[in-house]
Amino acid sequence: MKSGISLPLVNTLEIIRLVRTMTKRLFGVFLSFSLFFPGFLTAQDVKVFSIGSGNVSGNYFPVARAICDAFNSRDDSLRRCSPEPTPGSVYNLKMMQSGELEFAIAQSDWQQAAFQGTTLFAKDGAMDDLRVVTPLFKEAVTILAAPNSGIRTIRDLRGKAVDLGRSASGRNASIRSFFDQTGFGLDWFGSTYELEPSNALQELCEGRIDASIFVLGHPNQLIQQALDRCEATIVSVTGPSVSEFLSQNPVYQIATINMEPYGQPGREIPTISVVAALVARDGVEASLVADLADAIEDAHEKLTADLPVLDAGILKNPKVLNMPVPDHPGISLVQN
Repeated sequence: MKSGISLPLVNTLEIIRLVRTMTKRLFGVFLSFSLFFPGFLTAQDVKVFSIGSGNVSGNYFPVARAICDAFNSRDDSLRRCSPEPTPGSVYNLKMMQSGELEFAIAQSDWQQAAFQGTTLFAKDGAMDDLRVVTPLFKEAVTILAAPNSGIRTIRDLRGKAVDLGRSASGRNASIRSFFDQTGFGLDWFGSTYELEPSNALQELCEGRIDASIFVLGHPNQLIQQALDRCEATIVSVTGPSVSEFLSQNPVYQIATINMEPYGQPGREIPTISVVAALVARDGVEASLVADLADAIEDAHEKLTADLPVLDAGILKNPKVLNMPVPDHPGISLVQN
């Protein structure tokens, strides 16, 4: 099996950690510099906290930015929320475990792995103080196939050139885990690639790869572009192996992709999904968590209008989902 070129996970994390550290230092210098100018905030006056998100072209970053905007627009206590682009769920949780992120958006399957200290989190041990602030939206396993690839079912991926996403992303890790557990394995593919979403779209439309697999919320601009630009198709994720996978992984649920937002009314594609949620560790100040959750609740109509990927039903009633980790104690301050 041939593979596309990708940086190892460890190297990728180290590079991004270095960039984040330099950014924080520059921000500190800016705050210190502001001491010399009347009307500027001093470093000790403001508390900046971060939400780890994902790729800027995906769903996580705009959602994190919108949440921060909602918080910053109503908070007058010199606390500021900052959205940070990252490789995604696995990176976010590892940075949270090391104390470098206060909040993060992460897939529920990797929340569970971090909470229990399994798979990619086995080496560092269980993060048993991981807590959910609020679920945000469902993320469906989405197989995007090139028009002339001959891929109509999941079994048609055999021998094909398939993109799995960046190596440090939750998407990549989830896809690898799914195919390993369903018995297909990555050897099922002819070759694999680890591409940025925008690069995957270009490679797909130009016929250099046969399929790209995502774990994302719908509707999604990238998927819309692929459907419009090169008449790609979305492949159903069903079959006995998928049913067996669901029985062994209750964090996944049966789902459908509604094709109406993509100009195909009345059509739904069966698949499976996890849940993207905002998470924090138990030690994050309860009042901060409560205020952030309250800002999301107050702004949910604007958030769902601006970002259709957000599920209004989930934001209004998070208990509709059975999340794999407990709620943060700060949530009780919002409910009471």
